[in-house]
Amino acid sequence: MKQILDPYEITGGGTAYVYLDGKPFLNFGGNNYLALNSRKELKQAALRELEKTNGYSMHLPDAYGAKEEAFMSVEEKAALFFDTEAAVYLPSGYFIAHAAMSGLEGLYDAIVIDELAHWCTQDAANLSGHPVLYFKHNDLKDLEKVLTDLPASYRPLIATDGCFATTGEIPPINVYEKLAKEKMGVVYVDESHSIGVVGENGRGAKEFCRAGDSVHVGATLSKGICGQGAVFIGTHEMVKKAKTSTVLRGSSKGSPISAAVSATALEIVRKNPKLVKSLYDKTKYLKSKLSVELVSENSPAPIVSFSLGSFKKNRALQEFLFKRNIYVLHSNYIASGPSGIIRLSIFADHQTKDLNIFIEALNDFLNKDSFTK
Repeated sequence: MKQILDPYEITGGGTAYVYLDGKPFLNFGGNNYLALNSRKELKQAALRELEKTNGYSMHLPDAYGAKEEAFMSVEEKAALFFDTEAAVYLPSGYFIAHAAMSGLEGLYDAIVIDELAHWCTQDAANLSGHPVLYFKHNDLKDLEKVLTDLPASYRPLIATDGCFATTGEIPPINVYEKLAKEKMGVVYVDESHSIGVVGENGRGAKEFCRAGDSVHVGATLSKGICGQGAVFIGTHEMVKKAKTSTVLRGSSKGSPISAAVSATALEIVRKNPKLVKSLYDKTKYLKSKLSVELVSENSPAPIVSFSLGSFKKNRALQEFLFKRNIYVLHSNYIASGPSGIIRLSIFADHQTKDLNIFIEALNDFLNKDSFTK
């Protein structure tokens, strides 16, 4: 799908304003929800690591027993953030599910996945060597049917996103846990779009749904946390198993600079849960100003998405807003459908006036004669 940004050089971003060929645009595209990018603490962490590091990447994987301070720190901070025993740092969020399925090996016999779960979860499941089954998106009845059809001795690993990237939906993780435990199984949740922004302390959908110890999580650090890389968290034994997986054994841990920045960002969020509440209040305000015909999803995630019913109308809205120096996504990502979907991210540095500018522009578009209902 041709993108409206194709001709432009982008600078800034990840916050309320982005610069396209040097021109400021009110921004609702991206995933750095807490807008920590400009925090001096993150820049200082990067500079400190740059001064002392012997390289820009970790030259040996964990399997060789090598340890480096920046990676030890981010793993300690991640375990502290999630209030768990241990964590392993990964160079990319795409590795999370593979680490999790390796770390949880021995606790399940088959993997049951939401059909719209992120591609990394589906790919990891297909590489796991276990039977893989799918259930209809957020459909409890279909999940129950799939679980019932499993051989009696099979323990399921139910896998899902904690917050679906395109829609902002949060599945009923606590119910999934109940269903999994009935079959002596476990749940795996990819908290990539919920870490830092969902749950009282920003720990994600597991915390928001008040799920228990049979739910296991991983998360990228490049979205709400505004760092880079990812973590799988769990017991010492689970993390030890994850570190022996083929993906982790066959890859570098990534950049110590990224690890240092991510460790600092995790501490900022852990010590300032009000950041989560403030972002939720902004999300709630924007949703309250939109018609229920557009936005019906009652999720605390800082994502607003809707469709006007056709590709043509969605693209026309994006172009209309762009002419007013407002950038929104016309997304063709997972769950967007053939017409695509208009997706907005709300950022911590959005002001009420910014949200009102968007609302006014949207209403102007909807009131145009050619798009009246």
